[in-house]
Amino acid sequence: MTTLSELAAPMRTRIRLAVLLAAGALSLMSCEDDGFAPGVPATVAIYESGFTFTALGQNHLFPATASDAHGHPIRMALTWSTSDPAVVQVNGDGLATAAGPGSATVTASAGSHSASATVTVRQTAAHITAVQGDGQGGVASQALPGPLVVQVTDALNRPVAGILVQFATSDPGAFVTPDTATTNRNGFAATTLTLGPAPGAYSATATVAGTALSAGFTARTAGPFAIDLLFVNGTPTPAQAQAFALARQRWETIITADLPDDYAQLPPNSCGASPAIDQPIDDLLIFVSIADIDGPGGILGQAAPCFLHSVGLLPAIGQMTFDAADLAVIDSAGLLSAVVTHEMGHVLGYGTLWSTLNLLANPASQGGLDPYFTGAQAIAAFDSLGGITHVGGKVPVEDQGGPGTADSHWRETVFGNELMTGYVNLGFNPLSAVSIASMGDLGYAVDPAAADPYSIFAPLRLPGSEVQFHLRNDIAAGPIRVMPLRKRAGGPYQR
Repeated sequence: MTTLSELAAPMRTRIRLAVLLAAGALSLMSCEDDGFAPGVPATVAIYESGFTFTALGQNHLFPATASDAHGHPIRMALTWSTSDPAVVQVNGDGLATAAGPGSATVTASAGSHSASATVTVRQTAAHITAVQGDGQGGVASQALPGPLVVQVTDALNRPVAGILVQFATSDPGAFVTPDTATTNRNGFAATTLTLGPAPGAYSATATVAGTALSAGFTARTAGPFAIDLLFVNGTPTPAQAQAFALARQRWETIITADLPDDYAQLPPNSCGASPAIDQPIDDLLIFVSIADIDGPGGILGQAAPCFLHSVGLLPAIGQMTFDAADLAVIDSAGLLSAVVTHEMGHVLGYGTLWSTLNLLANPASQGGLDPYFTGAQAIAAFDSLGGITHVGGKVPVEDQGGPGTADSHWRETVFGNELMTGYVNLGFNPLSAVSIASMGDLGYAVDPAAADPYSIFAPLRLPGSEVQFHLRNDIAAGPIRVMPLRKRAGGPYQR
């Protein structure tokens, strides 16, 4: 006789089977709902056959999946690799980054299966920028002292090599040599501009061949004002010599009138480490030394006039000394030309003749809390560039930084990266119309159009923000005297 328990056993088995089948169906439905199925990967697919990068550092995400033997996508991590990490790099999510020009493949793997995509990195020129040589002054019918240099970069501002750049000038008698150049690995291309015979302004352009990308340069013939540089200690490298030449040409372009001639008969060391001299002076003679001052990181350079012309009382002889321990560092930062131009301004009288000519009020060295420059031309230029919102009727002079910085430079917190503050900032340091106008207040004839584009920054800049070098104590010590009347050998007295 069959018992009740025996009759119920098959029913329980069928119920358990139904539950298991239902659970399996639910599980399958769940997998189908999210697009993935369990299983072993049978294929890997990358949904792009390739991609071309046009800039270094550019990113691109390659979508890829693994599928089972039935073609159902499988949720699993893929392993990514690159055939050449110098061309393209890829992370674990399939995000590829352009590293260098060339071609390579990126591969996604799952087990023994993989798929690849071809990657090409072909930089495309997106920008061309004038990086050196703009605003030079030169002699008519002669080549400018420094080259015109441009840099070509891609959309992410990375240098592009192998780009053809075309240089041109349309000014009568002027020409460029060469008229085409190919960018080097740093994206640089250069030419030399020779000015025409006429005085005035000249221009040149650099264009990426086959594009509308271009950069412009301007230059001017130097006027009658002449600066002679005599290196008395140390020998500059060619690059350093060029920085000195650029600074000299810049000031010769700014100052537009000759000064009365003088004749100097002076013993050795009359102006710093100067030799004995017996020669005419037209218009400014500067003795230059590259010597030890105080080791790395201290005083970068010092400069000042030593003798003034007997007529007009503007500098006739001066000195500049640069610390040999710092010169290479300044040069490598791309700031040597700016520093030399700054120090040459001190020889010309910027910051060194202000007190003598009663152009400095309320000096910090005498306890003043707000030193300022009182020259009418500089005040007008300062106001026109936005300074009128600062303090009317005065141009703020530095009150911080110690001796040689305070009372002899524009105030850093107001003027920011302007060249004639007591600090040289990283990047471009414009010589403003205020600085040029202040030279007019000293008694020079100047060309305001030679100023760099500039506007007064809003106050509240922190002292030393963005500063690269502090030009501390950069006024050379020593008396400033008027050129004595001396008898030229075999000739009359000269002024």
